[in-house]
Amino acid sequence: MTYAALFVIVFVGGPLAFRALTQGGPSPAAFRRLALFTALCAAIGLTLRFGFAELWGRNLLVTGSGLAFIWGGWIGVLAYGAQALRRMDGGRRMRRWTAVIGAMGTTVPWFGLASANLLAT
Repeated sequence: MTYAALFVIVFVGGPLAFRALTQGGPSPAAFRRLALFTALCAAIGLTLRFGFAELWGRNLLVTGSGLAFIWGGWIGVLAYGAQALRRMDGGRRMRRWTAVIGAMGTTVPWFGLASANLLAT
């Protein structure tokens, strides 16, 4: 997979996933779903990372899946925080700002990958 494909996944897929996770209002059921989503993504991602340590970095499927699940957990944390802020202030302005900042936050891992690539060369 090229960096261009990763770029599209991160800068389009991440914000879309964040938007999907924050579609409903900040209800108790939405918080439970977000907590479950985040915990599952983090648990699966960390299991792939540390449970299959001998394959990490050598097997594209294990490494790519692990990174995707860890990133999913990151997006879940951002969505949970956005919903918590929206619970405190239900106005349009808060909804708009949490949507913008949360969508931008989903792209943070790209800058880590780009920085690691610069240091490796």
